Amino acid sequence: MGRWFKIFFESQSHLVMVTGRKTELTSAECAKKCDIVIVSVPINVTTKVISEIGKFVRKDALLMDFTSIKTEPVKAMLKFSHSEVIGCHPVFGPSVSMIKNQTIVLCPARGTRWLPIIKGLFEKNGAKVKITTPEKHDEIMAIIQGMTHFSIMSVAYAMKEMNADINESLDFSSPIYKLRMDMVGRILNQDAGMYADIEIVNKKTRRAIKAYLDSARKLQSIIESEDREAFISYFKEASDYLGDFRKVAEDYSNFIIEKLVEKKNSQK
Repeated sequence: MGRWFKIFFESQSHLVMVTGRKTELTSAECAKKCDIVIVSVPINVTTKVISEIGKFVRKDALLMDFTSIKTEPVKAMLKFSHSEVIGCHPVFGPSVSMIKNQTIVLCPARGTRWLPIIKGLFEKNGAKVKITTPEKHDEIMAIIQGMTHFSIMSVAYAMKEMNADINESLDFSSPIYKLRMDMVGRILNQDAGMYADIEIVNKKTRRAIKAYLDSARKLQSIIESEDREAFISYFKEASDYLGDFRKVAEDYSNFIIEKLVEKKNSQK
């Protein structure tokens, strides 16, 4: 992500300095010189790096981080620096080609000078910027990332335990199942350490996972007892909760399915 944003910031005519384990420029030297200092390192060492460089960031400068967790990094930036502080989570990966229509979450924590500048820079290029607190960010990400990734990994691991043949299952499947398994494969094709940190470091994820497991056990009990009425009630409660989103989701998934079928037909 650091490399991705280096290219982005340079495309906006900003001078970017990069420091890391393999650069001659030290982190301390870089922090002293820059107006905006961004920590973009693995989650499990983010607070450590912040603690090392925070004191070198000028008071009139801005200190930011690019991580999927916000509470602890923002606390560290406030503790170890005297500069303005904004936590930042680009909710996309480095494989995307442009920032347009991508979501970026900003968590302003100290100072008011830099927020409109950073927000304006992202929005000018088409990004969707959300402003919130670090705590609210982590609460939402516990569902968006923590619970969702947990269920995705569980599906693949359960299939492994059942000795299911993934390719055979795809031969029997609908486009919806194929799309679901594409998401499973996409996540499990990423860095395991990063996902371990996303699941473990965000303490709010535990509550989300417990809710997921409690719900799954309730549904399992209904199925094992062959209680059709209870199943329909469970289904309707979940359906009613989604409200108008159900129709939006159906229309969007129908569009994706059509594109998948078109792609498959073009490959024949």
